[in-house]
Amino acid sequence: MELATTLLLILCYGLAAYLAWSDGTPVYLATLVAGHISSLVSPLWRVLYGINYDLNLTLVQTLLGQSVPLPVLIGAGWYYPLPALVVYYLYVTRWWFPTVLTGVITYLALLLYYLLIESFGLRAHIWAYSTTRLPLGFSAPLLAALMSALIAYGLLYTVLLTHRSAWQSMLLVILPAPLILSLLVHGLLGAPLWLALLLRGEPWIVLVGLFSTLALLVWAGQIITRGIRQVGAL
Repeated sequence: MELATTLLLILCYGLAAYLAWSDGTPVYLATLVAGHISSLVSPLWRVLYGINYDLNLTLVQTLLGQSVPLPVLIGAGWYYPLPALVVYYLYVTRWWFPTVLTGVITYLALLLYYLLIESFGLRAHIWAYSTTRLPLGFSAPLLAALMSALIAYGLLYTVLLTHRSAWQSMLLVILPAPLILSLLVHGLLGAPLWLALLLRGEPWIVLVGLFSTLALLVWAGQIITRGIRQVGAL
């Protein structure tokens, strides 16, 4: 699996380098590099959301002592950037147009993409969740897919917003974008849920936290969709 992840990353970089040469823009390469940067906070989410990677690595118990596993660092290069760049490529080739409807459809497609990845990762025992079932039968993999889709959706909006900017401005915005989006989605929007889980709250508290997080995710998705619509109006 680690070999497949590495080969996919090499393929992505090869295509990004070709498109950077043919289109004269570093946006593809910059977005892939930004994906690696986003993995720096993965130890934090493993603690807050109970995600355990079956990578045969020694994981320490304290948060500051945890390192980013190499396969996670490699996979992060394409995990968020790849679907965002595919949609962006469709945009520049005029096969995709930024409207409210296409934005919603795009998010649903991203959600399906991450649901498939979650299903594959769990079946292959690449990662696991210490809490797989949430209140009302809501599953941890579904929540993870919802969050990942929102991050990729936000990254797509960032790329659309900055792809015509000067290179320095583009790099300044895109390189930290997945990291900041991950902090916002997992850290801020997911706070009602992970606080309830971390403090081992009563079931009703976890339920309130779950619904609060879902409501915040929907709210954030609406903001991004409106932003994408405005990009189409430019």
